[in-house]
Amino acid sequence: MPESQPFNSLTRLLLPSARDIIFIMLFWSILAGPLSTKPLADADIGWHIRIGERILATHSIPHTDPFSSTMRGHPWVAWEWLYDVALGIVHRAMGLNGVVWLAALLIAATMTLLIGQLVRSGTGLPLAIVLMLLVEMAAAVHLYARPHIVSWLLNLLWLIALERWEQGSSSRFAVEAAAQTPSWLPWFFPLSMVLWVNLHGGWIVGLALLAVYAIAAAIESVREADVFARIRARHRARAMGWALAWSAVVTVVNPYGLRLHQHIYRYLGDRYLMDRIDEFRSPNFHGWSERAFAVLLVLTIAAFPGRQRKVRARHLLITLLAAYSGFYATRNLPVSAMILAVVIGPILWQNFKSISERAGAVGFLRSLSMRLTAFTDRMDEQELQLRGHLWAVLAVLVALALCLAAGRPGAPRWVHSQFDPQHMPVAAVEYLSREESNQSVFAPDSWGGYLIYRLYPTRQVVIDDRHDFYGAQRIRDYLVLTQAEPRWNDVLQDWQIRTILFPRNATLVGLLRQLPAEWKVVYEDKVAVIMEKNGG
Repeated sequence: MPESQPFNSLTRLLLPSARDIIFIMLFWSILAGPLSTKPLADADIGWHIRIGERILATHSIPHTDPFSSTMRGHPWVAWEWLYDVALGIVHRAMGLNGVVWLAALLIAATMTLLIGQLVRSGTGLPLAIVLMLLVEMAAAVHLYARPHIVSWLLNLLWLIALERWEQGSSSRFAVEAAAQTPSWLPWFFPLSMVLWVNLHGGWIVGLALLAVYAIAAAIESVREADVFARIRARHRARAMGWALAWSAVVTVVNPYGLRLHQHIYRYLGDRYLMDRIDEFRSPNFHGWSERAFAVLLVLTIAAFPGRQRKVRARHLLITLLAAYSGFYATRNLPVSAMILAVVIGPILWQNFKSISERAGAVGFLRSLSMRLTAFTDRMDEQELQLRGHLWAVLAVLVALALCLAAGRPGAPRWVHSQFDPQHMPVAAVEYLSREESNQSVFAPDSWGGYLIYRLYPTRQVVIDDRHDFYGAQRIRDYLVLTQAEPRWNDVLQDWQIRTILFPRNATLVGLLRQLPAEWKVVYEDKVAVIMEKNGG
């Protein structure tokens, strides 16, 4: 087979790589294609936008709640404030188009980076694309424009950095070498943590990843048969331990200091909330996203070598971490799926390549393995030479220009991001916005973010989906009221609720319809009902 020829500089710039094509397809599918309804499917993004704009307007980070009538002025930890600022900037410039543009950029970049890491670590490009699609399908369960998508990217960057630290700078196409770890690499973790801790709470998973690699290095420092390998592992374990320590220390570099850690600990340790918030509950494997994660788990079991090969300690430990976190909570599926893909990609591809070397393999399988791996090796080598990514950058800039132009009067709307009026009370909230009233509105917590987005600062919500802020007792009262359990009327009175916005078939709506002397319907459509207290 003839060897592939290296590309010249101009070709590397102008010729799109497979990763460029995949990035563009993913980016546009999220921005204006079949996945465009996903980023704004969760109303939570509404209050993130308003907090970002508030920070930009006041040049201060909030420490008390501005949105809730029942909790206004109470201490609040806006632990994702930095991402909220980014949302505020793009929303000011481009509206909701800008919010989805930012989400599409981050998600597509993460998935494309995953393919690049798989190929560089020895996974054939066809298999790398299949694994990425499984990860993307698993991520669809949480494909919202919320701050967690930054943690997807940062978790992957940390995993890539840890793999490079573990393996040195060798690559599948370079002559095997034990190159020194770049001097900047240990500092990448604490420096990036300064940003991460202000972007999203997923930094806890990053610390767990770094701890796993440090522990794995310590294990190898006593298990390795070669004395020099043990020494290298010992040095690596010590250096990773220091990186972990510094990364943990700098998590206090946030507007709330140690209060942030206390808040997260209380939130994640609250069993009542964890058992009732959908995204923190264990996955239901009847869904397609959950099935994609299950396929990755099956491939992981199939990929791990038998007795003739040794399983690396880090791969075993991070696989256990990924499996446990994925089974624990649905919201963990995207990161868990990425970790599994990074681990099993090179192993699966090596297993496929080894078919050609097995004496007992069927003839056509050996021939297929030889031909496909030879072709893929050349394709991978060419893929990694194309590093210009000009077309991907142009696609992002063109989309940016279209989003900026969409807000001008008379301009064609090539991109039109909006909350889905079939699932959000768009028309009902429009009715509320025309009322001359400053009464707070009681709505399902899942709609609270949308109400904040549309009505703040004129009207407040009674409750929204910031469950970490409201706490278990207030969420318990909320469920008592919405499910019409004993004591529901006491909660209604205590919270001084006079305006209710709920789905037409909600239990509470059916109950209040039976009290026409106290409550009246002022608006109703196919999605929502607005009821107001008589005399209010």
